[in-house]
Amino acid sequence: MKPSLKQYAIGLLLGLGLSAPVHAASDSLERGKRAFESGKMRDAVTYFDQAILSAKSVSDRNLSYYYQGLALYELGYYFSAYRSFRMVLLKPDPKNKAVYGKAIKNAVVIMDRLNLVDRVGKIIVRLPGAYIPQDLNHMVHYAAGVHHYTENNFKAAESRLKSVNPESQFYLKALFYLGVIATRKKDYSDAIVYFNKVAQLSANKRGSEVMEDLAKLNLARSLYSRGKLEASIEAFARFTSGSPFWLDVLLEASWPLMRMNDSTVSLGNLHTLTSPFYRESLVGEAYVLKATILFALCKYEEMRRTLNDFFEIYDPILRAMEKEKDVLDSPMAFFNAYTRKAGLNRAYTSVIDRDPGISHDLKVRDLLREERMALGVFARMKTINAIKETLDKVINYISARVGKDLQSIHSRHLRQLQAQREQANYLKVEIITGEKELIEKSKGLPAKRVTDVETKVFAGYHYWPFQGEYWEDELGSYVYTTESSCVD
Repeated sequence: MKPSLKQYAIGLLLGLGLSAPVHAASDSLERGKRAFESGKMRDAVTYFDQAILSAKSVSDRNLSYYYQGLALYELGYYFSAYRSFRMVLLKPDPKNKAVYGKAIKNAVVIMDRLNLVDRVGKIIVRLPGAYIPQDLNHMVHYAAGVHHYTENNFKAAESRLKSVNPESQFYLKALFYLGVIATRKKDYSDAIVYFNKVAQLSANKRGSEVMEDLAKLNLARSLYSRGKLEASIEAFARFTSGSPFWLDVLLEASWPLMRMNDSTVSLGNLHTLTSPFYRESLVGEAYVLKATILFALCKYEEMRRTLNDFFEIYDPILRAMEKEKDVLDSPMAFFNAYTRKAGLNRAYTSVIDRDPGISHDLKVRDLLREERMALGVFARMKTINAIKETLDKVINYISARVGKDLQSIHSRHLRQLQAQREQANYLKVEIITGEKELIEKSKGLPAKRVTDVETKVFAGYHYWPFQGEYWEDELGSYVYTTESSCVD
């Protein structure tokens, strides 16, 4: 059985021979050690606070911060524990390299789970190499790589992420980030390689279900972007059914199906998307694509009904989003509107409610707010007060980050909806042109109206949403030239 974090810490404390205090700092440190050993974590935190304030050397200070981090972790104050470990990393000392290495490991693990690992990476890139244990290189490269990625320094990010050892628990995430970087660079060949590898390595691996779904989805998207339409269709068909995000994969799979002239299955997918159940799900692209396919099949009557439905549903949504853009002029305005459930249209909020990245950030924010309140049990302690101040800043940072994503997604969907409306108006003109040509070809006889369209939906689709900032699925990327296939 592996020793617990507490058992390891006790062993480390004993091994460092701190039983003979020589000044106030070491006396408080010794008291903190005994409290920690006996399970009195609140007392331990207090003693370590005293040891930090009275420390006569960087070494004593770092030891006290490290042990305080362990005690806070045992109390369930995870970000607070990270903050104590972070203080160790800011001033490395050669006397306590073992403690220093543990501080790196704990900081990376905690912040990765909070989706804030880039903040550790920012510190790590400045660490002297002599203070980084070799067995932690995989963690250091991962955290530094994520930091460089958030800074849009893709060259440095790739160098770091490619150095993550395949045995590392962060290897799959490193590969996934490499796939995302390749996508951002529009290097879809590399993206295909990375996403395919992630999908293979995460298959049937416990705890990696989300990673596998994300990799398979973006593999299908990369194949489409690379022009490998048949492979893209096959990749979409690998997904299992039952997901609450079913409508998204149906829409995206409809594009390669249409371009491969499999209009029957594509229309089947779009028939689902244009049903009343999804009237407020921002799937206007499905109406435009359906009308495009119907035009190619000369089914003008159904095409007209589809476009009429589009304008009826999406004109009010478009007006609402244009108004929201004018009123909500900052990320925090969007954040407040969404969290207070007031000031945003239901179609847009339904999209946000399905976004796992935003959902995770909001849960982390709630967790940190609860931790901030719980720290009230420690009164008038300087190190704890400093943690509270840091927590306030991080909570505000997460709120602003969510608000920025909300504003960006809103802007993207507004642009898409405007483009869809323009395309829909173009298709309305095409109906008149198409009907005129049919009448002329039939020597004045009225065109035959075909309203029943055979549809079929592939079974076995499942979708996990890709974070919007990693992929641009604008309508312009999928615009398909309308061309009628009516037989003379």
